[in-house]
Formats: sequence, C-alpha cells, structure tokens
Amino acid sequence: MPRVTEEYRAARRDEIVDAALRVFRRKGFQAASMADIIAESGLSAGAIYGYFASKSEIVRATATRIVGARVLDVERLAAQEPLPAPAQVVRVLMTGVQRELGDPGILVQLWGEAMTDPALRGLAAGVVGRIRTTFEHYLTEWHQRANGLAGAAATALAVEQAPLFVGVCQGCILQSGLFEDFDRDGYLDQLDRYLPR
Repeated sequence: MPRVTEEYRAARRDEIVDAALRVFRRKGFQAASMADIIAESGLSAGAIYGYFASKSEIVRATATRIVGARVLDVERLAAQEPLPAPAQVVRVLMTGVQRELGDPGILVQLWGEAMTDPALRGLAAGVVGRIRTTFEHYLTEWHQRANGLAGAAATALAVEQAPLFVGVCQGCILQSGLFEDFDRDGYLDQLDRYLPR
C-alpha cells in the first residue's frame, strides 16, 4: 500500500477545514456539528476523524488558518514602500476576516463560548496574542520608518499601542456581529483620523 505523503495529508486537512468553514458560516461555531462537517466534506466519518479528533480541533485549525493568512497580509503591507499607515493594517485584517468568515458574529459566538470553555479561551488568547504581536512588529517598523524613532523607542511605543489596535479590531467585529445598522465601512474610514500615527 503506498504511503500517504505529507502534502496529501495537508491537502486533505485543508479540504476538511474548507468544509468546516462553509458550515461555520451557515450555522456558527456552536450550532455546527461534526455530522454537519462530515456531510459538507463528502468524506466518511472515518476519514475526518483520521485527521481531526474533534470539532474543537477543527475550530483550532480554522482559527490558525485565518490568523495565519491575516499575518501574511500584514507582512505584505510591511514590504511596501512607502509603508502604509497602521490604520490600513486594521482595514486589511477586517476585510480578510469578513471575506473568510462572512459573518463576523461567528467570532462573537466563539468568544462567548470561550468564557466557559478553557480550551476555547486558550485558543482565543493565542489568536489575540498573535494579532497583538503582528501589530507590535508593524508599528515598530512604522515608527522607525515614518516617524524616525530609534529602535528601542519605536518598539516601546509599538508595545503600548498594539492593544489599542487589537481593541479596534475586536470592536469592529463585535459591532458588525451585533448591530444590523453598524456602518463597518464608516468605522474603518475613521481609523486614519483617530488611531495613533
């Protein structure tokens, strides 16, 4: 019997995560079941469980993929010259989340579940930590290149400001998920005016 390559395993895992994302978009994280994901994927239960032991593992893989893609988006911005203003990072992150999840309210559900589920709380903390670190790196570069700050001063200011940028993202997600009349584009348009620069 031929051995399964790592590339094949990665592709199959991606296929399962794609199916799970479609289900999560329709039903939310909480209402989605493994049976829903199995049906959506077209694979057998055995095939799914051969790659993921539980829905929680699939949720983690989904979150890792979404955050990883957003970090790559920010790294692409950091390679541009001139460096886009930090408010553009928030816009890119929010646009990517909207594109992948459709309804940001799914994340609000996940945050709610994280209040009583230690595993999800750890996942949420890891995601927020990675986004905060991404902002720290970008803001450090921004303050060095755009504001002429020396390395240590730029880093110190970036570390102070990064939680504010995370909060702006969370505020956008929360309001988008809760309020039908929330003007997401208007919110994002104001970032250049009010965020540190």
